[in-house]
Amino acid sequence: MKNGNKTLLALTLAAFLSAPVFANDQGSGKITFKGVVIDAPCNIAPDSVDKEIDLGQVTTAVMNANKKSTAVPVDINLENCQLDAADETATPVTKVDVTFSSTATDAADTSLMSNTYAGGAQNVGVRLLDNAESPITLGSAETVDLSAGSTTQTLHFKAQMEVANGKTATAGQVESIANYVLLYK
Repeated sequence: MKNGNKTLLALTLAAFLSAPVFANDQGSGKITFKGVVIDAPCNIAPDSVDKEIDLGQVTTAVMNANKKSTAVPVDINLENCQLDAADETATPVTKVDVTFSSTATDAADTSLMSNTYAGGAQNVGVRLLDNAESPITLGSAETVDLSAGSTTQTLHFKAQMEVANGKTATAGQVESIANYVLLYK
C-alpha cells in the first residue's frame, strides 16, 4: 500500500504542478500566412492585393436623381519596381495593362457590376472608372503609364455606385467584387 500511496501522491503533485500551464492559456488561435512569388517588374503592395473600398452612404433620393454616387479613389499600389531593362538589348517597362473583371454584372450593361449583397439595395451596381472618370469596360485592358525610375507606382482608378439604366434604386447595402490582372509592357 505504501507504493500505491507514493504513486497517488506523485500523480497528484504532477497534476497540481502542471495545472498553471493550462490556466495561463486564456485564448488561442491560428495565423495563416499566404503569399505568391511572381515573375513581374513590380510587387503588388499588400494593401492592394485584397482591397475594400468604402463607397459611402448615399440617399435613394440622390441616387435616383443623379443616377450615380460621387466617385471615390481606387488605387492599386505597386512596390519594389525594377522597370529598367536588365541588359542593353532589353526594352524597359513603361506601361502596364490593367484588366478588370467581375463574375456578377448587370444583364443589360456588362460593365456595371451587380450588387451581390443578399437582401441589399435593388437596381444599384458599382461602376469602375479610369482616373479621368470615364467608364471602364470590364474585360478590356486599361493602359496606364508608369513613372520611369520610380520603385513605387500607384495606378489610379475610381468607383461609384450607379443605378441600373431605366431602374429605380432602393435602399440597402451594396457590395460588388472586381478582380484585376496586370500585364507589363
